[in-house]
Amino acid sequence: ACMKERYFSWLAFNTAMGSNLAFSLRAVTSKSAMNKPIGRNITSANLFALVTLVAFIFSIPVAALTEHNILFEKKQETFFDLWTKATESTSPKELARMVVVSGLFHYLNNEVMYLALSSVHPVTLAVGNTMKRVFIMVASIMVFQNPVSLKAGIGSAVGIFGVLLYSLTKQYHERQEALMSTKKGRRGVVSKKKIKKKPSNKRPIKKRR
Repeated sequence: ACMKERYFSWLAFNTAMGSNLAFSLRAVTSKSAMNKPIGRNITSANLFALVTLVAFIFSIPVAALTEHNILFEKKQETFFDLWTKATESTSPKELARMVVVSGLFHYLNNEVMYLALSSVHPVTLAVGNTMKRVFIMVASIMVFQNPVSLKAGIGSAVGIFGVLLYSLTKQYHERQEALMSTKKGRRGVVSKKKIKKKPSNKRPIKKRR
């Protein structure tokens, strides 16, 4: 949908696809951890805090290697170079405030996602996340009046149709499961009614004096 955009990059696209895969794997593994008692006070919010802390620790070596251009032969801008360029148009204090606020909102967004994950299936969460992105695209088109190409419209329509198809399929299977459970319950009641104790034909033996 965004292939013909002005600033489209295959590196960014592949990175986004890898991020989606990691997001799905994180949701599945976190859901399995929520279903098993793994410690005290491991709520969904605390679990997300632990996952974020571990991810931060693992990302430190990668950030150190890429920051000093060890993994890349060509010269690239470091964090400090980008910070210097950003402070040319705004003050360092204001830039730091925006970075902190952005990180806080991102953390709260993912924490709410974990709270929702504790009540729904990971596939449902992934579908809801996809619908959220489609809604953001549609809202940005309406607010900023960006022209929509044919491919972008087809991509948005596929996303909306996929969410609708998933919702209808899930409702159908839930109804089928409810009907099956109702039938099993009725069969159990009928079988209990049929099983009755037969009266004994044996006469009680009188004891002789």
